[in-house]
Amino acid sequence: MTIRPHTKVTRDDWIASALTQLRHEPIDQLKVLTIANTLDVSRSSFYWYFEQPSDLQGELLDLWRRNTDSIVERSKRPTSTPVAACLAVFECWVDPVVFDAVLDLAVRDWGRRDEAIAAEVAAADTKRVEAITDMFCRHGFEPSEALVRARLLYHSQVGYYAVGTDEPNETRMSYLPYYLEAMAGTPPTEDEIAEFEAFNQTLGSAAT
Repeated sequence: MTIRPHTKVTRDDWIASALTQLRHEPIDQLKVLTIANTLDVSRSSFYWYFEQPSDLQGELLDLWRRNTDSIVERSKRPTSTPVAACLAVFECWVDPVVFDAVLDLAVRDWGRRDEAIAAEVAAADTKRVEAITDMFCRHGFEPSEALVRARLLYHSQVGYYAVGTDEPNETRMSYLPYYLEAMAGTPPTEDEIAEFEAFNQTLGSAAT
């Protein structure tokens, strides 16, 4: 194997490779050597960018915090209907750039072995649900009903990731009107569905 000098691999490369490894290894058990082999660089080049493996874990944790920021930001967007409000949050579920589901599950798993991480995950879940609850309240739902709808929206998606539901995008999109009616309390319009489908297709085109 030809080892490339560290100058050919950036800090972002190390982080990106670590994110890929999360599909196979727990975040707190990532091996520097494994990532180095994936990047075709020496293990020692890791230390040009990080003092220790925990620094890389910290970078991943910072990236994970953006998942919460994405949900909160989209929950606060001005929208004309509760369906449109839900669809704003749904952008997180279809765009891995703004919500990394693999990383979210990895941090949640990490929390099972680390009390400090578990506390941060719990705080993030609370912040996410509170943001979505406020979103429903702005659309006229009473606080208790808004909370239940927020939990339905958020917990159903976390569960979707947790159980590893695997279905074609076309199948998932075909269920969208029913999810929206269950969560928003009113059926979506054809324009609302068409707009979201166009957004989803744009993401698919960008990935190819």
